[in-house]
Amino acid sequence: MSIPTPLMAAAAALLALATATPALADLKVNRHDDGAYTVRFDDGCAVTYNTTGRRSGSQGCRPKQVERADAAVQDDVHERGGGGLRFRKLATGAATVTFDDGCLVTYNKEGRRSGSQGCHPKQVARADQSAQKNW
Repeated sequence: MSIPTPLMAAAAALLALATATPALADLKVNRHDDGAYTVRFDDGCAVTYNTTGRRSGSQGCRPKQVERADAAVQDDVHERGGGGLRFRKLATGAATVTFDDGCLVTYNKEGRRSGSQGCHPKQVARADQSAQKNW
């Protein structure tokens, strides 16, 4: 017994509808002047984030939308190298570079990197550039 073609097409359409996720074009990432983020979808879903990219709230969103918003903000944060950084020379001659998200890169008194904590590779590269420039 075979299933009629129109019935198969209808079943396929229902399956596609049930598993579909909103198109990428309906997601808009807005980074505010203070470094915080808001991600909005065309259907009214809004997800907010603090300056380090940590989610602080959502309204009217499905779980998959929140996941997509999280990924989009994290991509932006990592692309930017983790936000603002601060170079600080210590009395011992060593130095540190800290980022808004808590990443810490340390340098010995010769200016060589001695460690890092909670950092992405792009942050370490930015910290190294800052250390060379400010040493």
